[in-house]
This record gives sequence, structure tokens and C-alpha cells, in this order.
Amino acid sequence: MRAVIGGIPGVGKSTVLDILRAKLGARLEVVNYGTVMMEEAKLRGAADRDQMRRLPAQVQREIQASAARKISSMKVEFLLVDTHFSIKTPQGYLPGMPSHVVSALAPDALIVLFASAEEISSRRAADATRVRESSIESVREELEMERLFAVAASNECGAPLAMIMNRQGEAEGAANALAAVMGV
Repeated sequence: MRAVIGGIPGVGKSTVLDILRAKLGARLEVVNYGTVMMEEAKLRGAADRDQMRRLPAQVQREIQASAARKISSMKVEFLLVDTHFSIKTPQGYLPGMPSHVVSALAPDALIVLFASAEEISSRRAADATRVRESSIESVREELEMERLFAVAASNECGAPLAMIMNRQGEAEGAANALAAVMGV
């Protein structure tokens, strides 16, 4: 089973994935798509993510494709690709899983982890380690874009799309729902 999970910053994806890892142990491999991209970018001379973002668009597309091929070749019982379906930039939203990437990954399922805009806004405001837009209006927009880009990715690859709510204090329930989607 190969699945892709996305969610906007502050939704609690790391917490839910940590719970799922604890339940499944070695049966589950969680791979961060951005980390694999960075490994590929280093082979092309980029020292960090900022340098990777400044590479020419065509080089970035090649890095995306190479990372997707590397991930799709992994042979584990349960593979979960941790990513974002949409990426907010000053110029607008970028697809986190463009068609060439989601097609190369060929996932069995796509999952969007979400929470209420109010909860995410509160979580972001409480996180002093990161600088993120935390207005409820901005978070609502990001949630909507995450859903829209996930629908587009699902349409592209033909995998079913599951929406999992991660309410405050209920990460265990979200992890159980994720396990069910993955057939565990």
C-alpha cells in the first residue's frame, strides 16, 4: 500500500504520523517528499532548500521527478509519502503533487488531513518556533487550496481521496482513521 498524505502547516500531521509509526513499527515507512527532493538537489549542487528553490524551474521539475522515482521504487508493506498538496508562495499557490509527480508515485490512496481553521490558527499562534500566517481567513483559504489541489491529484492518478479530520486532542482517532484508509 502506497499512500500520499498532505495537510497544511499546523494541522497536526507530524503528531498523527508519529502515532501511526508507533502502532505499525517497521511495517510502515514514512517518507518526507521534500527531504527526498533535497537529497536529489544536493547531487546537483544545492546546499539547502533555499538554494533548491532558486534553481531553474526545469531543474526543479527534474529533481521532483527523480525524487518521485526514488520513492516509487521503495518496497515496503506500507509506504506513506508526507507532503503538501498545495504550497503557498508570495506569487500564489504551487502544486505540491504536480501531475508528473503523482503519476510517477502511482499511489493507492491520497489523504488530506485537516482541522478547523480556528484550531489551526490557534496552533500556529502558539508555535513560537515558526513564522506562519495565522489569521482564520488565511487558514481557511489554505485549507480550501489544499483540498482543491488534492482533488486535482486524485483526478490525475485515479487514486481515491480520503479526508481525515484531526480535532484538537483527538490525534489518536485521526491516526486510527489513517490506518483504516491504508487497510491496516
